[in-house]
Amino acid sequence: MFRLPDTVTLALDMLEAAGFEAYAVGGCVRDLCRGVLPHDYDITTSATPDEIEATFCGFRLIETGIKHGTVTVLVDGEPLEITTYRTDGKYLDNRHPSSVTFSLNIADDLSRRDFTVNAMAYSPHRGLCDLFGGRRDIERRVIECVGEPAARFDEDGLRILRALRFASCLGFTVGDATRAAIHEKKSLLSNISAERILSELRRMLTGGGAPSVTGEFSDVIEVVMPEISVTEATVDAISRSRCDLALRFALLLGDLSSLPALARLKPEGKLYASVKSTLELARGFDTDDVGLRRVLRSHSYDDTVRTVEMMSLCGRMDAADADAVILRLREMEARGECVNVRMLDITGADLIGIGIPAGRRMGEVLDALLEGVITGRVENERSVLLLFAKDFSKNG
Repeated sequence: MFRLPDTVTLALDMLEAAGFEAYAVGGCVRDLCRGVLPHDYDITTSATPDEIEATFCGFRLIETGIKHGTVTVLVDGEPLEITTYRTDGKYLDNRHPSSVTFSLNIADDLSRRDFTVNAMAYSPHRGLCDLFGGRRDIERRVIECVGEPAARFDEDGLRILRALRFASCLGFTVGDATRAAIHEKKSLLSNISAERILSELRRMLTGGGAPSVTGEFSDVIEVVMPEISVTEATVDAISRSRCDLALRFALLLGDLSSLPALARLKPEGKLYASVKSTLELARGFDTDDVGLRRVLRSHSYDDTVRTVEMMSLCGRMDAADADAVILRLREMEARGECVNVRMLDITGADLIGIGIPAGRRMGEVLDALLEGVITGRVENERSVLLLFAKDFSKNG
């Protein structure tokens, strides 16, 4: 029914020839049912880890996941994760099973998965195994839990955010029972690590369904980011924004007072700096050419453009005015206008050569030179800058 990559087909054929069941499983089958080319493929099998290793004797094997039943096999240089059918023990921390037990039954393995659309398996030998209506839910464009939703979330609270992420990225709605359980169990997110929360939020916010998910589940988002308040205006701004993570986080936070909500999620430095810069600038700045150059002394072009977009989306700047400002910013960038001391046509060695010592005094001279260039009073040309520097050092 589906065409699989040759490496996946080979692995499935080898396991079947050795006397075991084997299926492609999870997200790859979901994507195949949607007519989307999967990014990667996982395999599940009735073979134990030892039997998997014996089947692929001669292949390079990676055993880092073997205690959970996973052996990574390199087939023609491509890594394939092959995992034994398994059932989970009790979840004692609302996140991880206390134990894993291997099984010979595909139904056991699929029944432990989070959502119906992720609980399908496919084999060229055995066809599609869809015990929980995953294909039906794909056709309905609905995210539903496998089994009782509240129990699924009690097992692993992160599944709450995973449901929102899948709904956003796939453009699906969340089914009634699953939706009710998400609102009921949202406090479980308090037990989830910041890194995991951020990973799900960043994909949710950049999905096509981010506005509807953010609006419908604002109470859930506010559990993990309690400093924020998601309003209709927030949702509307996100719906009209381009799909840019820093911009959407800035819109979600609203202003600098909410920045600790993002800091607590431990984002990478570049993302945090961009959001912080955007929120700082959103307090307002002059948008004539001199004002823009002054902003660009300490903020990047991208962050400045992002701020103008945010101000327009939030009604703080007329849309036509915002477009004009963004056009001027991009023209300034293309011209390579001097907006920071590194772009001055002069070096510290040049200043030392005319008697200006390194240190604070040199910094003051460079700042004065840059301000002169930014305002158009001084040409960014070495000989002109040297004359200005001598005069400023003597009289400034």
